[in-house]
Amino acid sequence: MGMRCYQHVGLKPEALKFLQQNVVMVPDSVCPNCKHVISTKMKCKLIRKIDLFYEDGPGEFEYTLKDGRICKEKLDSSPWSSGPVGFTCLEIDGEKMFEWTEAEMSEHL
Repeated sequence: MGMRCYQHVGLKPEALKFLQQNVVMVPDSVCPNCKHVISTKMKCKLIRKIDLFYEDGPGEFEYTLKDGRICKEKLDSSPWSSGPVGFTCLEIDGEKMFEWTEAEMSEHL
């Protein structure tokens, strides 16, 4: 018998690529001596944590885009497979982007 737990799949590869190309990047690590930026990270913040299974589930995030708009990562679907499986998509100005199809989700179940 399999273990029942939340499984996170997250965003489609195309959505990750969109974020990498369009999100404002901020310094993550800076050299304490010369102040050179060693690494950067996407400018984002956690909006809320969704409880799908015993206090486990995906986070919904807000990303700041280079054009000033806000892009949200939201729960797209959570079908059951020994527990809920979290698929997320992006949303800009109320319009969902990079949603998962049934066929794509079934590949992960």
